[in-house]
Amino acid sequence: MRKELIESMIDAGLAGQGISREQALELGTLDHEELEVLFEGTNRIRDRYMGNAVKICSIVNAKSGKCPEDCGFCAQSSKFETDSPEYGLMNPEEILAAAKEAEAFGSNEFSIVTSGTAMTDRQELDTLIKAIKMIKAETKIEVCCSLGLMSTEHLKELKAAGLDRFHHNVETAASHFENIVTTHSYQDEVQAVLNAKEAGLHVCVGGIFGMGETYEQRVEMVFDVKDLETDSYPINFLKPLKGTATENMEHIELYEALRTIALHRLAMPRMDLFVCGGREEVFANQQEKLFAAGANGILGGNYLTTKGQDPKRDIEMIENLGLVPVLESASTT
Repeated sequence: MRKELIESMIDAGLAGQGISREQALELGTLDHEELEVLFEGTNRIRDRYMGNAVKICSIVNAKSGKCPEDCGFCAQSSKFETDSPEYGLMNPEEILAAAKEAEAFGSNEFSIVTSGTAMTDRQELDTLIKAIKMIKAETKIEVCCSLGLMSTEHLKELKAAGLDRFHHNVETAASHFENIVTTHSYQDEVQAVLNAKEAGLHVCVGGIFGMGETYEQRVEMVFDVKDLETDSYPINFLKPLKGTATENMEHIELYEALRTIALHRLAMPRMDLFVCGGREEVFANQQEKLFAAGANGILGGNYLTTKGQDPKRDIEMIENLGLVPVLESASTT
């Protein structure tokens, strides 16, 4: 048992600055017994900086399918033959109804997600602007959008309408990116993040793990995102979908998923960490472990093209752990 190594990591997290890249790489060598000891510390770090509150985010798949990009994990890419639904942008009333439903079961954040490289069509932008204004007028929920490789100009329009947050994953490490996506570059992903920051939005940036990357590449990605100085981080685990380029990959192993969450909490002690895609498949009946590993948020309800766990079960799980699902107005974040 390498207690000194584990204690040094926990101390760095509790102090707020986070572990170094060297310590992060050493974390990759810990066995299951050592990880269980480490989780006692990551739980303390989560509690110190996030308290006992668990944030819940919900999404609506507001425009689905026919995407020209070739992201290897995505059922909405036109490059793959999948059973993913295809439809145009929802109308403002439909988006508002989804936001109200999310707020009713306890979400503090609601994200409008659309397929495609970016939303540039004027009519679609105006529809989205109307939807954002309606949500801000009729709910207290924080409004987020995930719209692809957006320009600063268009993001400023959305912010003026009331948009609080922009979500954009960089997907994977820069050194692994071309193995997953070839129709745009890793730098394109980073530029979209920088555009959102320039527009004055809170920014949520993360990626997907278990797509054939090495542990060292996970460390690379975590520290690259940390350097972007964003506000929250969605941790997704690959759910292999039939017809996509990653359909034959296996789900990430439970302890590797927990190690990945702990890596994030130790590297970014003050960051909101949400566990999103793949949660049910990877953690199954051990989902409570993700909070001890360091997560302080989850994606509740359904995902883009697949069903999620019943939100009532999520609330029950959180409360049974002595944690508190929170609903905050955007003005407090």
